[in-house]
Amino acid sequence: MRDIVLVISLAWIFATQRCLCSKLERVVHRPDNILNDYYAYRHISIIHFNVPDCTVAAGFKFTAKEEKSGGIGRCSARNVSVFLKSGSLPFVRPDGSKIAAKLMKGRRRYYSLNMQSNGDECMLKIDAPAPGDWYAIAFRSWSDPNNGKITQQGLRASCHTVLDADLLLESASIVLPMDPKYEYEVHMNGSSDSAVMQLLIPDEFVDSSLSLKSTCGEECRIAVHVTAEDHITGMIMNTTNATVFFKPYSEAFHYVTLQLLSGEGSNVSLQLLDNSPADELDQVKSVDLMRKSSPDFFLFDYQHLQGNATKPSAFNLTSDTLSVLSFEIGRVYDVGGTLTLSLKLVGAKDKEKKNVVVVACISLGYYSNITAGGGCTRMENTTAADIYVNSTGPATLHVPFPEPGIWHISLRAFCVEENCHCIATCLNGTACEDCDCMIPCNSTLESRISSLPCIEGLCNSHGKCMHYMSGGFVFAACYCSGGYRGFDCADDTYVLDNSDVIIHVLWLTISNLAFIGSVYVAVRREYFTEAMVYAAVMFFSTFYHACEAGDDVYGICIMRLGVLQFCDFFNALLSIWVTLVAMASFGPKLTAFCQITGAVILAMSAEMDRTALWVFLLPAITGSALIGLSWGMRCKRRGTVRYPSRPYRSIYFPAGLLLVSLGLICYAFLQTRKNYYIVHSMWHVCVAIGAILLLPKRQYMK
Repeated sequence: MRDIVLVISLAWIFATQRCLCSKLERVVHRPDNILNDYYAYRHISIIHFNVPDCTVAAGFKFTAKEEKSGGIGRCSARNVSVFLKSGSLPFVRPDGSKIAAKLMKGRRRYYSLNMQSNGDECMLKIDAPAPGDWYAIAFRSWSDPNNGKITQQGLRASCHTVLDADLLLESASIVLPMDPKYEYEVHMNGSSDSAVMQLLIPDEFVDSSLSLKSTCGEECRIAVHVTAEDHITGMIMNTTNATVFFKPYSEAFHYVTLQLLSGEGSNVSLQLLDNSPADELDQVKSVDLMRKSSPDFFLFDYQHLQGNATKPSAFNLTSDTLSVLSFEIGRVYDVGGTLTLSLKLVGAKDKEKKNVVVVACISLGYYSNITAGGGCTRMENTTAADIYVNSTGPATLHVPFPEPGIWHISLRAFCVEENCHCIATCLNGTACEDCDCMIPCNSTLESRISSLPCIEGLCNSHGKCMHYMSGGFVFAACYCSGGYRGFDCADDTYVLDNSDVIIHVLWLTISNLAFIGSVYVAVRREYFTEAMVYAAVMFFSTFYHACEAGDDVYGICIMRLGVLQFCDFFNALLSIWVTLVAMASFGPKLTAFCQITGAVILAMSAEMDRTALWVFLLPAITGSALIGLSWGMRCKRRGTVRYPSRPYRSIYFPAGLLLVSLGLICYAFLQTRKNYYIVHSMWHVCVAIGAILLLPKRQYMK
């Protein structure tokens, strides 16, 4: 089967040389991507690209700009963050949030770009990019939410940050198939300055090297890249002979990219060599796994089944072989969740396993060897193991948004002698080549390899795991509550103490008791409709803030939050309206008509957009116009400007207007997320006392 694939691939590009323009040309345009402020990973916008095979270089160009959708003023440029990765979504934490779950380190690299939404073009150029899916995630850069201002909608420009993305490609001048058994020669000059060799490396090539010979020597500089599902290795060749060492990916096409950077021309010969030890494959035992998939997003397992068994079973690790678990993560549909790897020692008695440690090394594309000291031999160096399993219980590792391809888990069991001192160093994140008191031995192990949304479908106890869609792709992320943040809602940096929550709730609720004075004054002055409206404002504002300000700790919700919010906004608007109508001092019939008409219109307005500036300006401007009309007609009829009576005209009206204006300034311009409970409470008090001052006595308006 493997030979058939090789024959087909060679026939597809057999002996073809494509003379194309060796420069970046735009092939994909992704316009009008709306960006959000980053407060959690769910706020990302995804942009997908597909890079074809045999690409010499790829340029990812991004242009961010501001588009005005309403409000007053101009749109200012904002900071924008873009992250780019091949295969899967970049897992980033721009807010520096903590994660309680143990995550795999040493993942595939991603590229980052910080820019402003001022229309300038920014580009990431990547040589010898991995073919296939590339994902960019973008958002308005994170800033401390406590410093974020809360402004009334419409008082400033309402702007959307829009990102345009382009993919530009440079194709190879020469594309040739390469059989690993033979040596090839490529002629490179000014018109054919790039070449891509495509080959399928046999499985028995565990360690490989690429031997290169150049006729140009030091007079030329040639960039050499080896790429499979990821960029494996690269170098700049400026000598006659050079060798590139690498571990080939299993069951994947490899691409050798050559670029003539300087010099008039050169003949470059290439030969693939097998550097694998003769007996290495005999010392590796593969443990078979079977995939079990669910129809839901990102739900699948890989299980070790024996015979016709339906339940997973344990498997044996032997001292003389390296055991390897291999499983595949598919493109697109498998990468939006979190891969969980869990290993557990099993045995008849605890005494048999208490001195046993199993070392697990996780690699994508190839399997890692394990040193005598429990270290992992990676592509170029030795690193600490990814998982250590002992008798204390299962060891678990999580991989958010796993890259597609064939993953390998290398396993080896060690029996640890008593008074072993070096194991403490080796199991503490240090890469150990050797440890005399760690002896390879036999053991039995259980594995659980599964994919679930978020971290095993949960967000601790401080949020909900949700599915989100962006750019046509689905991914899972946590919706945190109670001030928690982070990928698994484990970061409590912005979580308030219980005492602080109580203080916030008390400020926002008790400040509404100032309306008791408004109700009392309205009843004393026989403004019974106004008294009812003030009482409704006090009631609904109190319970709205008691419901939303408690951070799910001390929240008291007598009905749905949306209903409480509507009633709060509507009655606040209605209180402004009935107070202004009362100040206009019409007769009882016209006053009743104005009150009912205003109530109907304000109910509709609050339902349409209760936070918009025009909803507040509508009753304020209309009511002020009615006051001007009523007072003006009376002044004209009396032939004097001394209306209303002097105490109201000189004291109560200016004082009430000043107090309400002060409250409006605080409400519209001074609120931040940090001081919201103080400033908003001042708004409650200012409006309540302002109503007392502005609501006139009957004798003042005669």
